[in-house]
Amino acid sequence: MASADPLTTRSPSASSPRRARLTTRYGSVVGCLLTLVLLPSGSASAVAEENVAAEPVAAADEIAIDFNRQIRPILSDHCFACHGPDANTLQADLRLDIPEGLFDTASSGERPIVAGDAGASELLRRILTSDEGERMPPADDGKPLTPEQIELLTKWIEQGAVWTGHWAFEPIVEPVVPQDGLAAGVVHNPIDAFVLSRLASAGMSQAPLESRERLIRRVSLDLTGLPPTIEEVEAFVADDSPRAFEAVVDRLLGSQHFGERLALPWLDLARYGDTSGYHNDSLRDMWLWRQGVIEAFNANRPFDQFTLEQLAGDLLPDATIEQQIASGFHRNVMTSDEGGLIDAEYRNLYVVDRVATTGVTWLGMTVACAQCHDHKYDPISQEDFYKFYAFFNNVPETGKDGVRDRNPVPFLRVPSPDDEQRQRELERMLSEAEAELAAFKSGADERQAAWEQQAVVATNPSSLPEPIGQFPLADSGDGQGTDDEPIAAVPHGDPAFLPDPPRASFHTDNATWFDYGERFGFEKDEAFSVGAYLSVTAKGGAPLGKMDDANGARGWDIEFHGLRPSVHLIHRWPDDVIHIQADQDLPADTVTHVAFTYDGSGKAAGLKLYVNGLLFPTSIKKDALQGSIRSDVGFCIGRRGTGGTQFAGRIADVRVFDRNLSADQVAAWGAGEAYEILAIAKDERTAEQTALLTEFYRQTETAELARRQSEFDATKKSLDDFVRSIPNTMVMKEMDKPRETFIKIRGNYDADGEAVEPGVPNFLPPLAPQSADTRLNRLDFARWLVSPEHPLTARVTVNRWWAMLFGTGLVATLNDFGSQGEPPSHPELLDWLAADLMRDWDTKRVIKQMVLSATYQQASRAAPELLARDADNRLLARGPRQRLDAEVIRDNALAIAGILNPEVGGRSIKPAQPAGTWEINEMSGYKYEKSQGADLYRRGLYVYWRRSTVYPSFVTLDAPTREFCVAQRAKTSTPLQSLVLMNDPVFVEAARALAQRILGETEPDADTRLIRLWRLALSRQPSPEEISVLRRAYDQQVATYQADPEAARQLVAVGDLEKPASLDDTELAVWTALSNVILNLNETISN
Repeated sequence: MASADPLTTRSPSASSPRRARLTTRYGSVVGCLLTLVLLPSGSASAVAEENVAAEPVAAADEIAIDFNRQIRPILSDHCFACHGPDANTLQADLRLDIPEGLFDTASSGERPIVAGDAGASELLRRILTSDEGERMPPADDGKPLTPEQIELLTKWIEQGAVWTGHWAFEPIVEPVVPQDGLAAGVVHNPIDAFVLSRLASAGMSQAPLESRERLIRRVSLDLTGLPPTIEEVEAFVADDSPRAFEAVVDRLLGSQHFGERLALPWLDLARYGDTSGYHNDSLRDMWLWRQGVIEAFNANRPFDQFTLEQLAGDLLPDATIEQQIASGFHRNVMTSDEGGLIDAEYRNLYVVDRVATTGVTWLGMTVACAQCHDHKYDPISQEDFYKFYAFFNNVPETGKDGVRDRNPVPFLRVPSPDDEQRQRELERMLSEAEAELAAFKSGADERQAAWEQQAVVATNPSSLPEPIGQFPLADSGDGQGTDDEPIAAVPHGDPAFLPDPPRASFHTDNATWFDYGERFGFEKDEAFSVGAYLSVTAKGGAPLGKMDDANGARGWDIEFHGLRPSVHLIHRWPDDVIHIQADQDLPADTVTHVAFTYDGSGKAAGLKLYVNGLLFPTSIKKDALQGSIRSDVGFCIGRRGTGGTQFAGRIADVRVFDRNLSADQVAAWGAGEAYEILAIAKDERTAEQTALLTEFYRQTETAELARRQSEFDATKKSLDDFVRSIPNTMVMKEMDKPRETFIKIRGNYDADGEAVEPGVPNFLPPLAPQSADTRLNRLDFARWLVSPEHPLTARVTVNRWWAMLFGTGLVATLNDFGSQGEPPSHPELLDWLAADLMRDWDTKRVIKQMVLSATYQQASRAAPELLARDADNRLLARGPRQRLDAEVIRDNALAIAGILNPEVGGRSIKPAQPAGTWEINEMSGYKYEKSQGADLYRRGLYVYWRRSTVYPSFVTLDAPTREFCVAQRAKTSTPLQSLVLMNDPVFVEAARALAQRILGETEPDADTRLIRLWRLALSRQPSPEEISVLRRAYDQQVATYQADPEAARQLVAVGDLEKPASLDDTELAVWTALSNVILNLNETISN
């Protein structure tokens, strides 16, 4: 196949002045190297750039006209639109796609075809008449028959008008291997016998076998997508045993990269992507399905079993994890998470896509044409379409695919053994935390009884020492010190006091506070205790303190971060401090007693926090106090001093002690009104007192309960987060109650016609019988596809493999085996291969048979006379030659350069691409984060596939978007492709890596290095003429980069690959430029 023409690289890139300059320099290399393609000894195949008619029109004197190959295409192209299977467009009640319509008397009284009598055949008369009112096709149709077609039709009628069923729908019967024509070439297996028979009938012969160097490169690229190493080439060339090539093929079939090679076209069929496609094109995870496909091909899973798993792995008896994953074939459908979509409309789109994809992949038919009406060319009715539809209409999914960037249900989590062990451990921890929490809740009464016995003594008010400061805050800010010394408050703002129960209090709203002057200035080695009744809001703040913000926040305070209290003792924030913080929040808008005690030790261990008289769990945030905490600023209530956060909430009964209170003393203090109830004998308390005491005790346990609940919640969150982190993949699943399926009138999602049940078209074999109470499902459908009677699946499959190896299928239209598709070039060979596959459905055996044939091993060069006669090589008189797929072109360059990461499977990766490519889709907000390290050099199969913005170089090289099923990629040849290969940073970096490899692996001799470069890229020795051209190009580049060191420096700086410090920039640039052009040669990017 034609590839990117290196001449086009002489055009400067418009991206930047530097890039334009480098591109122009490459052009000078191209000027020399272009001759390599034109040399007589060169390997570039002179293959025609565009396909032409696959089958020359038969001469009028041909012995026998073949109906399927020569007549049916004429009728399909010119007649079936009005006289075919579509009942809605049928004219004159005449069908020409069935023998009854073609040969029986029509409603007009005439017979369209009278076998043996062209003159009596009304169809021929209507084609030839000069009366425009009667002429067929009608004049306004624009598709009159050519004289050659009319002559063929006439000859066929005169020969007896033998009608045969459409070749693709006929049962597969293994034909006899022909023996005629064997003298026209070498026969390695029956494939060659069929090909040689056809060549002999055309008066042609087989081409010579390809050279061993080129042959091992061809088969390596075809079976693994990777070039052979020089060592592998040399070993094969030196092996003169009869099984030398077979041994190479067996090695390649056993390679882990074989599965990757076969997976690539399967991903196109399955419309695999890493995003959802519609609307935002949101992210999804389906790489486990892709990995399963690779593993299945590597394991040589029989194709019939592979089919069952891809279509219905979830429905297999005792389905394994791998089989359930495989069922994700039809979860690759594009979906949408748009908020305003109509659910039924999009769900219908998903099912329609599944039907169409199944039709192309296994039937090789354009089934989707029957979505709105009967198929115009093939015997598939609209009812048949919706019978297929019914098989795929039972997935428990919605039109809106759920949470953005997560796989919509149904999906399957796939833990590794380590994941499973970690999940079991977290589940054990959660079970223990749940049991402890339940036990704590159920034991509250028992703990309260024990607490009451201890608290009767502990809460005696007489056990509390006299505070050095007490501020009731019931109706003013004033307080009293030791011996009832009055302490006057200096109010700021307009203080408010609330008489509301359970106690009157000062209400502050961030704008009011009291200042009490320079008192309570403790030192770090002095013990003291402070507390108050507080009602806290989510705004938090500092309810009290003595802190100088202008002097490194020196002093002390109580401060809330939201609802969580902290205590600070500070010399200079944030380094010279003690800071403890509660482990849980306090209840909002609830009066709670909060206090702290400090033992004067200068250590965080000496600072305790109490809530409602009980020690509260805390964490040490900082324990590094060294300097003094004494401050000269005033003690404040409502804020902590000269600045900082004020407090929003209620404050009452603030007390300051000049000692470290004991736990019992704090309990007496914080118990509030409870001590009065505790003093009453239990059997003498009123119900209200008992309830109040219980409520108080429950409040004392709030923190502990919260801690235990928090531990439980944290453990549960850890488990939930871990489970969510386990890789998952979308799978198929059946609904318990199947959805009812209706024919959609004109294909409209909201226009239901008649109800239909799952089924198949009448022109194909029937499904296996089912019991009356059993409804057909996807598994039944999949089994039908691979049943021995089915005429399409095996034919379609071997044809696709043939196209992978030979460039064109025996049937060129891989997606259309119907009447509009091209008839097979070698129908008997196609049927023989299909029958052979159905023996055991052994993928590797069938492919091995294809590449071991002499037909595959022929040289690909063609003489001008052969090109003129069979430009597209449909008669297979020479070996295959085709441009590599986009991903393989990249893989080939990286492998030649020696930097390909051969890791198989795993998540998708993001190599370098032009900046802003993803951002074009402004609505999504996604940013492209380039992968790092070895991931940058993984195979193209693993490149992240965003359907709205596919990896740019792949698009340029004809990769599909995978928005829908693609059976065969386009193969174009454009100047832009050469510019990509010359200027894309990935290929420039590969060229630099190849240059570094050449400089590191060879002696410092230019010719030796040039030969090594050539052999690495093309797997063969260069001819003397090629060496001469390479040497001239090398001399030009030396002169160029010696004259412009800065250009050399810029060139070798492209990419993430480390540049050895020992390499000279100029020398490396010379070999990078040469490598870049060699990687762009037609021969390099072809097989």
